[in-house]
Amino acid sequence: MANPIIAAVDPLREDVAPAALGLLLARLTASPLVLAAAYRIDIYVDSSYPEYASVSRRDAEQAMSRVADLVARAPGEPVAATTAVTPAVGSATRALHDLAEREQARLVAIGSSERGRVGRVLPHAVTDRLLHGAPCPVAVAPVGFSFQDAAADQRLIGVAFTDTPDGHAALSTASVLAVQAHAFVRVLTVAEPLHPMMTATLDAMALADVRSARDADAEATLGRGLDAVTAGRSAGGEVLSGDPSDALAAASADLDLLVCGSRGYGPMRTLVVGGTSHALVRKAACPVLVVPPGAAADAPRRASVARAGSGCPGP
Repeated sequence: MANPIIAAVDPLREDVAPAALGLLLARLTASPLVLAAAYRIDIYVDSSYPEYASVSRRDAEQAMSRVADLVARAPGEPVAATTAVTPAVGSATRALHDLAEREQARLVAIGSSERGRVGRVLPHAVTDRLLHGAPCPVAVAPVGFSFQDAAADQRLIGVAFTDTPDGHAALSTASVLAVQAHAFVRVLTVAEPLHPMMTATLDAMALADVRSARDADAEATLGRGLDAVTAGRSAGGEVLSGDPSDALAAASADLDLLVCGSRGYGPMRTLVVGGTSHALVRKAACPVLVVPPGAAADAPRRASVARAGSGCPGP
């Protein structure tokens, strides 16, 4: 089987957003879709009371059947879809990670958040753990993403661009998807706030010089990103300001998909592992595709494929 798109189905929530996003991305990439659900088991409980595991598996299979039926009846072009229901000893994340590795998945689509028992919106554990160590890109569906959304034309793909291997991998991925979707790429670079500890002792003139240098650096980074967009697929770009996750989330309101790397450089140029991407997926108005560091090695190959396909007709 060709490298599939894996869409995670939580049998306890039956959130259709990951399945809808997985269907969209399967259509864009001409990939098969695997709907995957992991049900929790405990080896000590199950060794004494195996009926508990049987009930958990039955519930997961029933939830999967309902979601698979929705996928089959979804508007738009059908895709080849299969299901996988697997036990998870201790961690649903581990089960999804292992499945993605076994299937050599193109990417995994998951949900962004869940509501806790006291009514608070909490980070989804599977989301956080997969973003931290996924073997492939992870697409995160916003709350409420539907099969109707999946059937809509994808016209504008944003990319959070930094002049780093992660940033270039994200840009290459966005360019490839733009060719496949007959969409356009908008490059977004964030001029982050200056760190107060580093600027507290500066006088007004020195502070103005530092801000000018930061802004010039951001404009230069944006220019390098725009130069790397596949020919005929550029929708221009913009330098944003403020907290990166907040600025990118605000920009996402005009996008159909936002692509970013899984790492970024924060104030004082220290490496923030997942800081922006983890916060962004909870705030963005559109789906977010997070490209892990390992994907940077494939960026030149994907970019050459995109350039070769740049003769595709526009939207």
